[in-house]
Amino acid sequence: MTSTSLPAPRTGKPPAERKRRLIGIDIARFVAVFGMFNIHFGVPFVEGHPEIVVAEISSGRSTALFTFLAGVSLAMLSGRDVPPTGAALRDARLRIAVRAGLLLVFGVALAKATEATGFLLTVIIAFYGLYFLLAVPFVRMSARGLGISAVVAALVGPQLSFLLRTWMAHDDVARGVVDAVNAVDPGHLIAELGLFDLLLLGFYPAASYLSLVLAGMAVGRLDLRSPKVRLWLAGSGLVLACASYWGSDGLVAAVGGLPDLSAQGTVPIEHPDWLLAHTPHSGTTFELLGSLGVVLVILPACLELAERAGRWLSPLAKAGSMALTLYALHAGVMAWQIVVGGWPLSGVPDFLAKLASMGPALPHDIPDLPAFPPDGHRPEGFVAFLNIYMAELFLAFSILFALVWRRYFARGPLEAAVSEGVRWIVAKINRRPVTSAAGTSAVGTSAAVTSAAVTSAAGAGRVDAGQRRRTGSPDAARSPSR
Repeated sequence: MTSTSLPAPRTGKPPAERKRRLIGIDIARFVAVFGMFNIHFGVPFVEGHPEIVVAEISSGRSTALFTFLAGVSLAMLSGRDVPPTGAALRDARLRIAVRAGLLLVFGVALAKATEATGFLLTVIIAFYGLYFLLAVPFVRMSARGLGISAVVAALVGPQLSFLLRTWMAHDDVARGVVDAVNAVDPGHLIAELGLFDLLLLGFYPAASYLSLVLAGMAVGRLDLRSPKVRLWLAGSGLVLACASYWGSDGLVAAVGGLPDLSAQGTVPIEHPDWLLAHTPHSGTTFELLGSLGVVLVILPACLELAERAGRWLSPLAKAGSMALTLYALHAGVMAWQIVVGGWPLSGVPDFLAKLASMGPALPHDIPDLPAFPPDGHRPEGFVAFLNIYMAELFLAFSILFALVWRRYFARGPLEAAVSEGVRWIVAKINRRPVTSAAGTSAVGTSAAVTSAAVTSAAGAGRVDAGQRRRTGSPDAARSPSR
């Protein structure tokens, strides 16, 4: 994405046509949800090598797609292709800021409620809250300005994060400031999701991932109904992905390879050469730009599919429109799997399966250790069946639940709760009567923003999706009991 190649926003379409919901965006959200399921529950209906390939493709890119679509929805909420000004700008900024606060609170609460997952799952919703808050100053920008900002953030953010974290680790004053803030930061005290965790030190630090939100806002300012714009996005994405991945591989080879360690969330300050990698969830410039390129191909494809086969894809779109609800449910289910001892039954790396079954011999010096059963048991009977086939069962549940719920309600339960909370708080701040938001354009777009605010994340987990099924042989990709 360059400042000279971004198409200018189109403003000639009637307001009603510009505001009509783009179902393809909901389908793209479902793609991200599906990637999240692949990472945490396993890939449904396939085994062996194909399962490994799909899981590896999902790793990291699902998070990028969620984050990017959050930016697209912020653009939809704030004027679509026409940046807001005056009172409309103030109202959009207020709504986004309030939504950010609600997501921060909900994200911290969900992380605390699912802390049994330990290092296997990082709840991304609180990170989304900070992304939204940091995006508020950019709301008035055009597609061109947002595109430039996204490129600068991708080029500078990961390197600046590395320098700041290095300084914080070696400077007593800086470390003292961080410790003092963490000592009174409720997010950090409750779930280790305080300001510094969300900005620099956590698994999806805003210093790196804000670039994807800004890129999404830039794309959301374009005329996404235009075939030319979609073709331009897909072509640019393909070029960007290839250039990022190939460029990273070339630079890594030039420095003699990388240390044999895992760099997820942030690049270890002891190994600056990891900044050249494009490893999923590493948050490097190459990973961000490569994932952005893939996302720029996925979104136009989903928009085209929605126009050509929207009726047949409606169940997927409905599930995608409830991404926040499905994300929270999936996090709760994963916590339950770990507590009852059934998580390894769906097929995980050998070392994690052994760790989950060690019982009293489980080493307790491992940071953020999941709450595996203290006796190391694995469930039997119906509970074992649920865990073995969780990938298939949860996927089917997600679609059926969305179909039934959306038959009677316009929004998912958590999407409606957040949107109504925003409406109520904004009305109180503006000192005007709290009226029903149903049927207003703000509701339609705010529901879209809420749906984008999910984790994981897809990929909001710390188990590399490619490693989840890498158990040595195709036959080992599933539990023997399956």
